[in-house]
Formats: sequence, structure tokens, C-alpha cells
Amino acid sequence: MSEISVLLAHAEQAEAEIKRLEEEIQTLQNPQKLLAEGVVSPQLEALQSENSKLKYQINILKRSIATEKSRKPNHMISISSLVEDVFGLAIRKAFPDVDNPPVMIQGSSKFADYQCNSAMNIAKILKEKGQGANPRDIADKIIQHLPQSDYFEKVEVQGPGFINIFLNKEFVADQVGELLNRGVKPPRLGVKRRALVDFSSPNIAKEMHVGHLRSTIIGESICRLLEWVGHDVVRINHLGDWGTQFGMLIAHLKDKFPNYKVVSPPIGDLQAFYKESKARFDSDEAFKKKAYEAVVQLQSYDKDHINAWKLICDVSRKEFQKIYDRLGVSIIERGESFYQELMKDVVKLLEEKGKLELDDGRKIMFVPGCSVPMTIVKSDGGFTYDTSDMAAIRHRLFDEKADWLIYVVDAGQGSHLQQVFAAAEDLGWYNKKLTRVEHVAFGVVLGEDK
Repeated sequence: MSEISVLLAHAEQAEAEIKRLEEEIQTLQNPQKLLAEGVVSPQLEALQSENSKLKYQINILKRSIATEKSRKPNHMISISSLVEDVFGLAIRKAFPDVDNPPVMIQGSSKFADYQCNSAMNIAKILKEKGQGANPRDIADKIIQHLPQSDYFEKVEVQGPGFINIFLNKEFVADQVGELLNRGVKPPRLGVKRRALVDFSSPNIAKEMHVGHLRSTIIGESICRLLEWVGHDVVRINHLGDWGTQFGMLIAHLKDKFPNYKVVSPPIGDLQAFYKESKARFDSDEAFKKKAYEAVVQLQSYDKDHINAWKLICDVSRKEFQKIYDRLGVSIIERGESFYQELMKDVVKLLEEKGKLELDDGRKIMFVPGCSVPMTIVKSDGGFTYDTSDMAAIRHRLFDEKADWLIYVVDAGQGSHLQQVFAAAEDLGWYNKKLTRVEHVAFGVVLGEDK
């Protein structure tokens, strides 16, 4: 609405200037009148030259007016938002002493195109302040404060204080014509945000299953929509590429795949080896000890173990990329391994703030509103998903400088993510009024093994 007002103001100023210049030209084009007023020939020549310049200026101004009037905003007008904005402005002007007055617009009313139902609620607010008021009178006052516009054919009060809103058919037809001629355009962007979207997130050494595919498609769709609207978007792939499972897998490969240091099995065999290693880990204490030793070696960045881990990651990464290429997805990889050193910083920070408590050898943190504490450091000194997700959200807020975080993860992770969000907010890492942190959940997809 403000953009239209500015254009009209510019046009009015330009037209006033044209009128002034045309009057001046008429005077200059009457030599007899000029002579009668005592203007001599040299002056007349100078004025005629000025006349030509003024005509040139008029042509430029006329072209500018035509350009301004034909210019269309590169966004789509939301009629419902426009109605809400116009009535919101009128309500605030009519009742400046009411804090955050309700703007209640109902669309597709059977009585009109839209209906404003704010009068009754404002009447209640005024009554609480000791200022009795009839809802119909309030509705009339709102109408009196509506700004001049071509949006509405008529606006009238009905019943106890409902305001029926009838749109101007020419205005609606113009908007439909714009849609047909120019196609769908994004709505006006209020605040441009840096949105970081966490999606896909498959696990290394496993084939991408349909749950990861679902996250990938939903996440990429959100990214494309946000980019189209005008936001700055960062795509993050939080791969499962670190932890006990890799010590388990490498320990198993030592027995079953001797060349594990120089070559990795193909992804299908890797998944089979992973399942075998999990079965051994759960049933064989001696193997479990070997697996933990391999984890320690990996976390100590032992050359052989790191090489084996990199080979496994490369094989998985190539398989994932085939899917991303088919879907046209380009995404930044930030797996669990990326946050290893950052997790140490998080633990140190939480200790300095006095947030950690010892519990049976573990370091835990209680979060407001959550009955179960987060385990930040295990009794063996290792980190957990709680630790890595706290490191991740901190990095995204402070290093990536995102002010909109979107986690596209299955609904089974809902409680965990809400706890992470609440912990970050409690630590003062973000303010809900300024930063959006959201979980976009979808149904859990289970395999035959559940």
C-alpha cells in the first residue's frame, strides 16, 4: 500500500510541474504580449530558447509519469493481507490507547467478501478499562478511520458490530489479470532472513532409505520456496558419520575384510557388515571391547582408523550423491564429525555457566520444562547426540549467523529437538522474538526390523 501511495504522490508532483511549465510556455509563445510588456528582441530570443528547453523538460516528465504508472511491483499482492493491513491501520488510528488491538478478518463470509469482527473484542477491552462502548459504535469508528483506497466497493456495519467488506470488482479483476499475464509472483517479503535448513541427514555405511528420501524432498522443497520468496538459504546435511557404530564396523572389518585400510566394501556390503557388527556388539563381550578400542583409536585420529573411516565415508557419499543429482539437490555436508572439536567448547562453556551436574559418572544438564535431563558427557568421557546437537545449534546461530533454523526431521525426534531448542534459548543463544527455530516433522518410516 505504501508503494502505491509513493507512486501516486510522484505522479501528482510531476503533473503539477507540467501544468506550471505549460503556463510559462503559453506566455512565451505570445510575442505581441511580450512586446507590449516591453520585452526587447534579444530577450525574446533568449526566452524562445528557454521555451525549447522547457518543452524538452515536459517531454521527459511525461515519459517519467508514464513509466511510473506502468511500473508493476515484482511481487504478488495478497488481497487477504491487504484487507488485514488496511483495517489494522484503521483500528490503530481509531483506538490509539488500546495496546495491540485485535485485527480479526474473516475471509469468504456468506454476507460479504470479507468480514471484520474486531469491534466486539475491542468493546471488551474498553469495558475492562472502565470505558463502556457499543460494538456498533466501535465498528462505525473503525470505518471512519479507513484510508482512502480503490480496494473496496463498500463497507457496512451489520448486526451487533460486524463489518461487511465488499471488494472493488475492478481491483479484483486487475489482480486476476496480473496473475494471468505475469504468472505467479512471490508475496512481498517483510523481513529477509538467513534461513538454515537441516535436512536429508542419512547415515554413513548405510543405504539411504525412504525416510531420508522424504526428508530430502521436503527439505529441498522448503529451501526452493524460501529462495523464491527472497530469503538467503543455507542447506545443511547433518550426516551420521561418527560415533560408536564406526568403531564397531571397523573392528568387524578387521576380521572380515582385511583390506579395510586401503579400500572400502561397496555400500551394499557395508550395510551387511554393519548389521553383522551390531549383532556381534550386542552378543559378544570380547568383540564389544574391541569395538570400544577402535572408537578410542578413531577419536584419537589414529592414521589407520581415520583412513578406514574416510574410505567408508567416500563410498557412502558417492551413493548419496547419485540420489541428490537425480533430485537436483545441492547441499553442504556437516556431519557429526564436523562438531567434534566444537563439542569440547560446548562442554567447557556449560561447565563455566554451572549448568552441568554429575550423575553416576555422567555430566547431565536439566532444561526448563523438560523432566528428563540431557546427557552431555557419558560416564566413559564420550559425547552424545545431545552434545553434538547443542554444538550444531550454537554453530548455526553464531558462526553461520542464521536467524531462522528449520530442522526437517521425522516426528520421532520431536521431543529431543524441543529439548535442544529449549536449552539453547535458556542459555541465551537466541531470542524467540528475533530468531525462528522450528521442527518440520514428518511420519516415522520403519524398516522390516522396526
